[in-house]
Amino acid sequence: DNDVVNTHPDPGPGPVELLQRAVEARLLQQCLGGLSAEQQHSLALAYYQGLSHSEVAEQMAQPLGSVKSWIRRGLQSLKACLERLAPGGL
Repeated sequence: DNDVVNTHPDPGPGPVELLQRAVEARLLQQCLGGLSAEQQHSLALAYYQGLSHSEVAEQMAQPLGSVKSWIRRGLQSLKACLERLAPGGL
């Protein structure tokens, strides 16, 4: 049995990596909660749905400049929050 484990290791993440991912997801969720509704929505459309800034503006029926500002400021806020909550980095 030991030979099978050594010759066919599980390609998936191990327990330590799974724990690290869970911690990172929790911190990100916490930081996202501190953003404005516009920032959350625009970031979700841009990063989770892969829309361009123009597409996000069209989807939200908002000016392109506003959307760009929401995304930029939202990312800055996320970075600051994550650095504050996980000072050594994720």
